[in-house]
Amino acid sequence: MGVIRRIAAGVCLAAAAVLVPVAPAQAVSPGVPGKVAFIRGGNLFIAETSGAVWQATTGGGYERPRWRPGPGDGLAVLKGGDLFLGRVDSASHLFTISSQLSATGGHAGAGAWSPDGSQLAYAEGSWYNYAPTIHIVSVGTTLARSGRAADRVVDTRFSAAAQRLADSLPKKPAAAANAVPVGTWNPLQYSLTVAWSPDGRWIAYPNGECWAIFDDCLSILEVATGTETWAAAFGGGGADQNGFATEPSFTADSSLVLWTQQTQYRYDPAAVPGPLQTISAPPTSIHPQTQIGADWEYAAVPSPAGDGSVLVTAGRSGVAWVTLRNGATRRYLYQGYQHDWQAR
Repeated sequence: MGVIRRIAAGVCLAAAAVLVPVAPAQAVSPGVPGKVAFIRGGNLFIAETSGAVWQATTGGGYERPRWRPGPGDGLAVLKGGDLFLGRVDSASHLFTISSQLSATGGHAGAGAWSPDGSQLAYAEGSWYNYAPTIHIVSVGTTLARSGRAADRVVDTRFSAAAQRLADSLPKKPAAAANAVPVGTWNPLQYSLTVAWSPDGRWIAYPNGECWAIFDDCLSILEVATGTETWAAAFGGGGADQNGFATEPSFTADSSLVLWTQQTQYRYDPAAVPGPLQTISAPPTSIHPQTQIGADWEYAAVPSPAGDGSVLVTAGRSGVAWVTLRNGATRRYLYQGYQHDWQAR
């Protein structure tokens, strides 16, 4: 398959730093079939289609739930930096882990399910690793993984031509993020997430062969052909902006890929990074690009119903909220972050 590269780090959201324990969210329905899973204070919460919200875990350390397509309320979730499979039970209000997907080590990113729920892709790396491995694991009907021998590993090496170009260019030091004031660039710059389009055609991921030319970029891989293109690119290669593009997702019809980005004009010595923004574009082209929602809304997850609405994370009085964005309309739903919308 194609080439995947990532300047990786922990899957940290700025929202996690400001979120404090709060009273349970009021019953609010996002308005379409399918539950919403999200994180609040390090624990997994489930919002039913009725709007009822319940806490599924205790003890903290949970991150980035991803609903498995199909029946059964299966979820892939990160805990302690490793990726686990499990199931939520609306009767007992519990999430039960059935198996571990990633190798123990605490460097896994959020999972991305294939449309039929039989495979799950995830990145495995660390903030100092410029080329984490992308695993595509087969998952059984009982939510158990089929064994590491069945993993498909996406080649993370550059092609010969791209490697020669990469070797000829100056590289950012791995610790560059530590040299800037805290808060200058959002921690989402290091988000290690991938997305698999609902039609199965595309996998989106930060960096790739475009990293040989740019400092940060977002790549789109056509699964069947291994053809890789880039949707957004910053720094180097003639780009007039520095920045990053992470947190990819696809619309229900797979016609658009969405991502979170933050940019800064490269040639202005007094420039400061702009706000976080959610951007969308066709996966087959870098144009046209359109901003979704308002500045500082991020991590967009389009409605599985294909009605044009998206769930985003937005701040409200210094607290992160899972928020329903539909055109110019914004509605705060649940106090939390790192949400995923179940397709039904």
